[in-house]
Amino acid sequence: MSVPDQELIRLGLRYRTSSFNFSAGVRYECLPLKDIIGESDGFRRPGYIISAEPGITYRLKKLSVYALVPIALIRDRTISVADIRTTELTGKYTHGDAAFADYVINIGASFRFQ
Repeated sequence: MSVPDQELIRLGLRYRTSSFNFSAGVRYECLPLKDIIGESDGFRRPGYIISAEPGITYRLKKLSVYALVPIALIRDRTISVADIRTTELTGKYTHGDAAFADYVINIGASFRFQ
């Protein structure tokens, strides 16, 4: 088994009203084949997903409640170290499985102490 690196990048825009923030963004999540530091030989299912991510935030005086819903546009399970080794040993191209969510609902809250 392996403890792989993970990457997440989000770019977007926000429109603010008196009590609400409305946001729209593009989200890129990745589990790379190789780690930046350390060994990369353990089992993992590398791949990436690109999502459209609308969101809304409701603001009170010191409390904010938000919901972000990334919706998958592109999903790609890239070849893993195990796939490469199996292909080399058997001579038969191997590309493992993966499962990606169609959407995720992220709900949270923040409290400002000042």
